[in-house]
Amino acid sequence: MSRSIERAPYLAACFATLVALGPSVAHAQGAGKQAAAQALFEDAKKLMTKGDFAAACPKFNDSQNLDPAPGTQFNLANCYEKAGQTASAWATFKSAAASYRAHNRGDWETKARDRASVLEPKLSKLTVVVPPASSVPGLEVKRDGQSLSASELGSPIPVDPGEHAIEATAPGKKPWKTTAKVAPTPGEQKVSIGPLDAEAKPPVAVTPPPTTAPATPPAVVATDSPPQNKGSGQKTAGFVALGVGGAGLVVGGVTGVMAMSKNKTANDACPNNGGCASQDAVDANSSAKSLATISTVGFIVGGVGLAAGIVLLATAPSSSPKTGSLHIVPTVGPTAGGLAAFGTF
Repeated sequence: MSRSIERAPYLAACFATLVALGPSVAHAQGAGKQAAAQALFEDAKKLMTKGDFAAACPKFNDSQNLDPAPGTQFNLANCYEKAGQTASAWATFKSAAASYRAHNRGDWETKARDRASVLEPKLSKLTVVVPPASSVPGLEVKRDGQSLSASELGSPIPVDPGEHAIEATAPGKKPWKTTAKVAPTPGEQKVSIGPLDAEAKPPVAVTPPPTTAPATPPAVVATDSPPQNKGSGQKTAGFVALGVGGAGLVVGGVTGVMAMSKNKTANDACPNNGGCASQDAVDANSSAKSLATISTVGFIVGGVGLAAGIVLLATAPSSSPKTGSLHIVPTVGPTAGGLAAFGTF
Protein backbone atom coordinates (compact mmCIF):
# COMPACT_ATOMS: atom_id res chain seq x y z
CA MET A 1 0.00 0.00 0.00
CA SER A 2 1.44 3.35 -1.00
CA ARG A 3 0.92 6.61 0.85
CA SER A 4 -0.31 8.29 -2.40
CA ILE A 5 -3.12 5.74 -2.94
CA GLU A 6 -4.36 5.77 0.65
CA ARG A 7 -4.30 9.58 0.83
CA ALA A 8 -5.96 10.17 -2.60
CA PRO A 9 -9.44 11.27 -1.35
CA TYR A 10 -7.87 13.49 1.32
CA LEU A 11 -5.43 15.12 -1.14
CA ALA A 12 -8.19 15.64 -3.68
CA ALA A 13 -10.27 17.54 -1.13
CA CYS A 14 -7.29 19.68 -0.18
CA PHE A 15 -6.53 20.40 -3.84
CA ALA A 16 -10.11 21.48 -4.50
CA THR A 17 -10.03 23.84 -1.55
CA LEU A 18 -6.74 25.40 -2.64
CA VAL A 19 -8.05 25.94 -6.20
CA ALA A 20 -11.11 27.68 -4.85
CA LEU A 21 -9.08 30.01 -2.63
CA GLY A 22 -6.60 30.90 -5.33
CA PRO A 23 -2.90 31.67 -4.93
CA SER A 24 -2.10 32.77 -1.37
CA VAL A 25 0.51 32.52 1.33
CA ALA A 26 -1.50 29.79 3.05
CA HIS A 27 -1.52 27.83 -0.19
CA ALA A 28 2.25 28.04 -0.45
CA GLN A 29 2.74 27.02 3.15
CA GLY A 30 0.30 24.12 2.83
CA ALA A 31 1.98 22.87 -0.30
CA GLY A 32 5.36 23.06 1.42
CA LYS A 33 4.14 20.96 4.35
CA GLN A 34 2.62 18.38 2.03
CA ALA A 35 5.84 18.10 0.09
CA ALA A 36 7.86 17.61 3.28
CA ALA A 37 5.37 15.08 4.58
CA GLN A 38 5.52 13.09 1.34
CA ALA A 39 9.33 13.11 1.39
CA LEU A 40 9.47 11.87 4.98
CA PHE A 41 6.91 9.19 4.17
CA GLU A 42 9.03 7.85 1.30
CA ASP A 43 12.20 7.86 3.44
CA ALA A 44 10.42 5.97 6.21
CA LYS A 45 9.20 3.30 3.75
CA LYS A 46 12.76 2.71 2.55
CA LEU A 47 14.03 2.40 6.13
CA MET A 48 11.26 -0.09 6.88
CA THR A 49 12.43 -2.22 3.97
CA LYS A 50 15.90 -2.26 5.44
CA GLY A 51 14.53 -3.24 8.86
CA ASP A 52 15.68 0.04 10.50
CA PHE A 53 12.49 0.55 12.44
CA ALA A 54 14.11 2.81 15.04
CA ALA A 55 14.83 5.39 12.33
CA ALA A 56 11.69 4.80 10.27
CA CYS A 57 9.10 5.34 13.02
CA PRO A 58 10.12 8.97 13.83
CA LYS A 59 9.91 9.87 10.11
CA PHE A 60 6.40 8.43 9.82
CA ASN A 61 5.42 10.37 12.95
CA ASP A 62 6.84 13.66 11.60
CA SER A 63 5.09 13.13 8.28
CA GLN A 64 1.78 12.63 10.09
CA ASN A 65 2.30 15.81 12.14
CA LEU A 66 3.00 17.87 8.98
CA ASP A 67 0.10 16.46 6.95
CA PRO A 68 -2.26 14.13 8.87
CA ALA A 69 -3.61 11.16 6.85
CA PRO A 70 -5.02 7.69 7.73
CA GLY A 71 -2.48 5.95 5.45
CA THR A 72 0.43 7.55 7.32
CA GLN A 73 -1.08 6.49 10.62
CA PHE A 74 -1.48 2.89 9.44
CA ASN A 75 2.17 2.75 8.35
CA LEU A 76 3.30 4.35 11.63
CA ALA A 77 1.35 1.72 13.62
CA ASN A 78 2.91 -1.04 11.52
CA CYS A 79 6.39 0.42 12.22
CA TYR A 80 5.70 0.53 15.97
CA GLU A 81 4.65 -3.13 15.93
CA LYS A 82 7.81 -4.15 14.09
CA ALA A 83 9.91 -2.18 16.63
CA GLY A 84 8.28 -4.03 19.57
CA GLN A 85 6.35 -0.95 20.77
CA THR A 86 3.13 -2.88 21.22
CA ALA A 87 1.18 -0.26 23.13
CA SER A 88 2.05 2.50 20.66
CA ALA A 89 1.16 0.22 17.72
CA TRP A 90 -2.18 -0.78 19.28
CA ALA A 91 -3.18 2.84 19.98
CA THR A 92 -2.11 4.05 16.52
CA PHE A 93 -4.00 1.25 14.71
CA LYS A 94 -7.16 2.24 16.58
CA SER A 95 -6.62 5.89 15.69
CA ALA A 96 -6.06 4.99 12.04
CA ALA A 97 -9.32 2.96 12.04
CA ALA A 98 -11.22 6.02 13.23
CA SER A 99 -9.60 8.19 10.54
CA TYR A 100 -10.49 5.66 7.82
CA ARG A 101 -14.07 5.65 9.01
CA ALA A 102 -14.20 9.44 8.79
CA HIS A 103 -13.03 9.19 5.19
CA ASN A 104 -15.51 6.41 4.32
CA ARG A 105 -12.76 3.83 3.85
CA GLY A 106 -14.48 0.86 5.49
CA ASP A 107 -12.10 -1.72 4.09
CA TRP A 108 -9.05 -0.06 5.60
CA GLU A 109 -10.95 0.64 8.79
CA THR A 110 -11.50 -3.07 9.19
CA LYS A 111 -7.85 -3.85 8.56
CA ALA A 112 -6.73 -1.33 11.18
CA ARG A 113 -9.16 -2.67 13.79
CA ASP A 114 -8.11 -6.25 13.13
CA ARG A 115 -4.48 -5.37 13.60
CA ALA A 116 -5.33 -3.64 16.91
CA SER A 117 -7.33 -6.66 18.07
CA VAL A 118 -4.39 -8.97 17.41
CA LEU A 119 -2.09 -6.78 19.52
CA GLU A 120 -4.44 -6.29 22.45
CA PRO A 121 -3.75 -9.63 24.19
CA LYS A 122 -0.03 -8.98 23.91
CA LEU A 123 -0.10 -5.63 25.70
CA SER A 124 2.01 -4.93 28.76
CA LYS A 125 0.27 -2.73 31.30
CA LEU A 126 1.53 -0.46 34.07
CA THR A 127 -0.56 0.65 37.04
CA VAL A 128 0.57 3.64 39.12
CA VAL A 129 -0.96 3.57 42.61
CA VAL A 130 -1.06 6.44 45.12
CA PRO A 131 -1.51 5.07 48.68
CA PRO A 132 -3.41 7.25 51.19
CA ALA A 133 -0.17 8.04 53.02
CA SER A 134 1.28 9.51 49.82
CA SER A 135 -1.80 11.46 48.81
CA VAL A 136 -0.88 15.03 49.77
CA PRO A 137 -2.32 18.35 48.57
CA GLY A 138 -0.99 19.41 45.18
CA LEU A 139 0.36 15.96 44.30
CA GLU A 140 1.39 15.55 40.65
CA VAL A 141 2.41 12.20 39.17
CA LYS A 142 4.25 11.91 35.85
CA ARG A 143 5.15 8.95 33.65
CA ASP A 144 8.00 9.60 31.25
CA GLY A 145 7.53 13.35 31.79
CA GLN A 146 3.78 13.31 31.04
CA SER A 147 1.31 14.13 33.83
CA LEU A 148 -1.19 11.41 34.70
CA SER A 149 -4.78 12.39 35.33
CA ALA A 150 -6.62 11.29 38.47
CA SER A 151 -8.54 8.71 36.44
CA GLU A 152 -5.33 7.15 35.14
CA LEU A 153 -3.97 6.65 38.65
CA GLY A 154 -4.85 3.16 39.86
CA SER A 155 -5.84 1.94 36.36
CA PRO A 156 -3.77 -0.49 34.24
CA ILE A 157 -2.53 1.55 31.25
CA PRO A 158 -0.93 -0.14 28.22
CA VAL A 159 2.71 0.89 27.83
CA ASP A 160 5.58 -0.11 25.59
CA PRO A 161 8.01 -2.65 27.05
CA GLY A 162 11.14 -1.13 28.56
CA GLU A 163 11.98 1.39 31.30
CA HIS A 164 9.56 4.12 32.35
CA ALA A 165 10.40 7.01 34.68
CA ILE A 166 7.81 7.63 37.41
CA GLU A 167 7.95 10.91 39.34
CA ALA A 168 5.80 12.44 42.07
CA THR A 169 6.00 16.04 43.30
CA ALA A 170 4.06 18.23 45.72
CA PRO A 171 4.52 21.69 47.25
CA GLY A 172 6.85 21.62 50.26
CA LYS A 173 7.88 18.00 49.57
CA LYS A 174 11.00 16.42 48.16
CA PRO A 175 10.49 14.88 44.67
CA TRP A 176 9.95 11.13 44.62
CA LYS A 177 11.32 9.14 41.67
CA THR A 178 11.60 5.56 40.52
CA THR A 179 12.03 3.53 37.32
CA ALA A 180 9.56 0.84 36.29
CA LYS A 181 10.95 -1.93 34.07
CA VAL A 182 8.15 -3.40 31.94
CA ALA A 183 8.73 -6.82 30.38
CA PRO A 184 7.82 -7.48 26.69
CA THR A 185 5.44 -10.22 27.77
CA PRO A 186 1.74 -9.66 28.43
CA GLY A 187 0.88 -8.79 32.00
CA GLU A 188 0.37 -6.01 34.53
CA GLN A 189 2.95 -4.30 36.71
CA LYS A 190 2.24 -1.94 39.59
CA VAL A 191 4.22 0.98 40.95
CA SER A 192 3.26 2.48 44.31
CA ILE A 193 4.16 6.10 45.03
CA GLY A 194 6.14 6.24 48.25
CA PRO A 195 5.67 8.86 50.99
CA LEU A 196 7.04 12.27 50.06
CA ASP A 197 9.44 13.62 52.66
CA ALA A 198 9.18 17.21 53.77
CA GLU A 199 11.53 19.52 51.94
CA ALA A 200 14.30 20.88 54.13
CA LYS A 201 13.82 24.56 54.80
CA PRO A 202 16.76 26.77 53.86
CA PRO A 203 18.68 28.07 56.85
CA VAL A 204 17.59 31.47 58.00
CA ALA A 205 20.34 33.99 57.47
CA VAL A 206 21.15 35.70 60.74
CA THR A 207 22.18 39.31 60.28
CA PRO A 208 24.79 40.29 62.87
CA PRO A 209 24.00 43.44 64.82
CA PRO A 210 25.75 46.55 63.57
CA THR A 211 29.15 47.13 65.11
CA THR A 212 29.19 50.19 67.32
CA ALA A 213 32.02 51.85 69.15
CA PRO A 214 32.13 51.07 72.86
CA ALA A 215 30.45 53.67 74.97
CA THR A 216 32.83 56.09 76.64
CA PRO A 217 32.58 55.59 80.38
CA PRO A 218 31.59 58.69 82.29
CA ALA A 219 34.40 60.69 83.77
CA VAL A 220 35.11 59.72 87.33
CA VAL A 221 35.49 62.65 89.64
CA ALA A 222 37.79 61.91 92.51
CA THR A 223 36.07 62.70 95.76
CA ASP A 224 38.56 61.26 98.20
CA SER A 225 41.34 63.82 97.64
CA PRO A 226 41.87 66.19 100.55
CA PRO A 227 40.17 69.54 100.09
CA GLN A 228 42.45 72.41 99.26
CA ASN A 229 43.14 74.69 102.17
CA LYS A 230 41.92 78.04 100.87
CA GLY A 231 43.38 79.84 103.85
CA SER A 232 46.97 78.80 103.14
CA GLY A 233 47.36 81.27 100.28
CA GLN A 234 45.92 84.10 102.29
CA LYS A 235 48.19 83.28 105.22
CA THR A 236 51.22 83.27 102.92
CA ALA A 237 50.26 86.70 101.61
CA GLY A 238 49.81 87.86 105.22
CA PHE A 239 53.28 86.72 106.20
CA VAL A 240 54.77 88.39 103.11
CA ALA A 241 52.99 91.65 104.03
CA LEU A 242 54.32 91.36 107.60
CA GLY A 243 57.84 90.85 106.24
CA VAL A 244 57.57 93.90 104.01
CA GLY A 245 56.13 95.90 106.86
CA GLY A 246 58.88 94.79 109.22
CA ALA A 247 61.56 95.70 106.67
CA GLY A 248 59.97 99.11 106.22
CA LEU A 249 60.03 99.73 109.97
CA VAL A 250 63.65 98.63 110.17
CA VAL A 251 64.62 100.99 107.35
CA GLY A 252 62.60 103.77 108.93
CA GLY A 253 64.21 103.22 112.31
CA VAL A 254 67.79 103.02 111.02
CA THR A 255 67.45 106.08 108.77
CA GLY A 256 65.75 107.94 111.63
CA VAL A 257 68.70 107.28 113.91
CA MET A 258 71.11 108.41 111.20
CA ALA A 259 69.04 111.55 110.58
CA MET A 260 69.17 112.44 114.28
CA SER A 261 72.96 111.87 114.30
CA LYS A 262 73.50 114.17 111.32
CA ASN A 263 71.23 116.77 112.86
CA LYS A 264 73.24 116.70 116.10
CA THR A 265 76.47 117.15 114.12
CA ALA A 266 75.02 120.21 112.37
CA ASN A 267 73.74 121.72 115.66
CA ASP A 268 77.06 121.23 117.36
CA ALA A 269 78.90 123.06 114.55
CA CYS A 270 76.36 125.85 114.26
CA PRO A 271 74.36 126.09 117.51
CA ASN A 272 72.74 129.40 116.62
CA ASN A 273 69.99 129.80 114.14
CA GLY A 274 70.86 131.64 110.99
CA GLY A 275 73.82 131.46 108.66
CA CYS A 276 76.59 128.94 109.33
CA ALA A 277 80.15 129.32 108.19
CA SER A 278 80.94 125.60 108.52
CA GLN A 279 80.46 123.70 105.31
CA ASP A 280 80.49 120.40 107.21
CA ALA A 281 77.56 121.62 109.31
CA VAL A 282 75.64 122.58 106.20
CA ASP A 283 76.26 119.16 104.61
CA ALA A 284 75.29 117.36 107.81
CA ASN A 285 72.04 119.31 107.99
CA SER A 286 71.22 118.45 104.37
CA SER A 287 71.92 114.74 104.99
CA ALA A 288 69.76 114.81 108.11
CA LYS A 289 66.83 116.12 106.12
CA SER A 290 67.21 113.42 103.44
CA LEU A 291 67.53 110.62 105.98
CA ALA A 292 64.49 111.97 107.84
CA THR A 293 62.46 111.76 104.65
CA ILE A 294 63.61 108.17 104.02
CA SER A 295 62.82 107.25 107.62
CA THR A 296 59.34 108.67 107.33
CA VAL A 297 58.67 106.71 104.15
CA GLY A 298 60.04 103.52 105.72
CA PHE A 299 57.80 103.89 108.77
CA ILE A 300 54.77 104.49 106.53
CA VAL A 301 55.52 101.43 104.36
CA GLY A 302 56.24 99.35 107.44
CA GLY A 303 53.02 100.41 109.12
CA VAL A 304 50.89 99.67 106.09
CA GLY A 305 52.60 96.26 105.53
CA LEU A 306 52.17 95.27 109.15
CA ALA A 307 48.53 96.30 109.14
CA ALA A 308 47.81 94.39 105.90
CA GLY A 309 49.61 91.27 107.14
CA ILE A 310 47.73 91.31 110.44
CA VAL A 311 44.39 91.65 108.64
CA LEU A 312 45.21 88.80 106.18
CA LEU A 313 46.34 86.46 108.96
CA ALA A 314 43.41 87.33 111.19
CA THR A 315 40.81 86.72 108.45
CA ALA A 316 42.39 83.60 106.84
CA PRO A 317 40.10 80.50 107.19
CA SER A 318 41.52 77.51 109.04
CA SER A 319 40.84 73.81 108.27
CA SER A 320 41.85 72.60 111.73
CA PRO A 321 40.37 73.37 115.09
CA LYS A 322 41.79 76.51 116.66
CA THR A 323 44.13 75.82 119.54
CA GLY A 324 45.31 79.37 120.18
CA SER A 325 45.64 82.85 118.75
CA LEU A 326 48.59 84.96 117.61
CA HIS A 327 48.74 88.78 117.66
CA ILE A 328 51.52 90.77 115.94
CA VAL A 329 51.71 94.56 116.40
CA PRO A 330 54.31 97.07 115.29
CA THR A 331 56.39 98.92 117.89
CA VAL A 332 57.88 102.31 117.23
CA GLY A 333 60.26 104.18 119.50
CA PRO A 334 62.24 107.35 119.27
CA THR A 335 65.38 105.50 118.28
CA ALA A 336 64.10 102.14 116.86
CA GLY A 337 61.11 100.20 115.48
CA GLY A 338 60.08 96.52 115.35
CA LEU A 339 57.35 93.88 115.74
CA ALA A 340 55.80 92.47 118.87
CA ALA A 341 54.01 89.14 118.94
CA PHE A 342 51.81 87.72 121.66
CA GLY A 343 48.99 85.21 121.87
CA THR A 344 47.46 82.15 123.49
CA PHE A 345 48.16 78.52 122.56
